[in-house]
Amino acid sequence: MTKQQNFDDQASLSAPIEDLQVRIAFLDDLVDQLNQQLVIQTQEIADLKKQMQFLYRRIEASDLSEGIATFDPMSDKPPHY
Repeated sequence: MTKQQNFDDQASLSAPIEDLQVRIAFLDDLVDQLNQQLVIQTQEIADLKKQMQFLYRRIEASDLSEGIATFDPMSDKPPHY
């Protein structure tokens, strides 16, 4: 085997390895970005749950009977009738 032939063999083997290394680096970066997004979304979901619990407590604590009048369809006709 000549030196040129040996160099060509190494070059042909190193190109796919370099491609795989680039892809792995890209995938590592992508996984990090997705993990960061997951942390953000998890925090947002936790905040939304707290807000919903607060709203449920406010609704349960309020007395809805004072603000809502009963509706009688026979006596409470809309003005266009």
